[in-house]
Amino acid sequence: MHPSVLGSIIGGAGATVFVLVNRSSLPGAWPAVALLLWIVLVAAAVWTVLLRPRVLADPEPPSRFAGLVYLACVAGMLVGTVVGHALLAALDRTELMPAVVVLAVGLHFLPFAAAFHAPVFRWLGCGVATLGVVGLLWGWAGGAVAAAAVAVAAGLLMLAVITHAAWADGR
Repeated sequence: MHPSVLGSIIGGAGATVFVLVNRSSLPGAWPAVALLLWIVLVAAAVWTVLLRPRVLADPEPPSRFAGLVYLACVAGMLVGTVVGHALLAALDRTELMPAVVVLAVGLHFLPFAAAFHAPVFRWLGCGVATLGVVGLLWGWAGGAVAAAAVAVAAGLLMLAVITHAAWADGR
């Protein structure tokens, strides 16, 4: 399987978790809106990544240490999530945990850009990490709904970036 297809499937699964786990914390009609947007973006991602006819160029070989970078980043993401949870628990603000997860996921993407010669990870990492910071700040003032809203937005952003990258790859 082409690395960009595999990465898109993994990213789409993570994005789906963000949306489906957090949308029920949104007020009013927002859970339904989030679900509708998710359906549209999943359909677009499936079309551009798996179904749309395209010729994928052979990827540039990853850096020599790409596997180690990947493992270190995943470990760092997990450690960041655990440490973030401990800090939020100490501050009695665990309702902000979705924003911590978003921040950790965003930061874990950043080293992938260089390791895998894939600039899409820089955009994805910066966008998702920024949403995590916004979620923490907004959540500190506004509570759990803000953190959940940012997590849903991060999932939708991830699907949009995956779709855009696959579309651009196939031109």
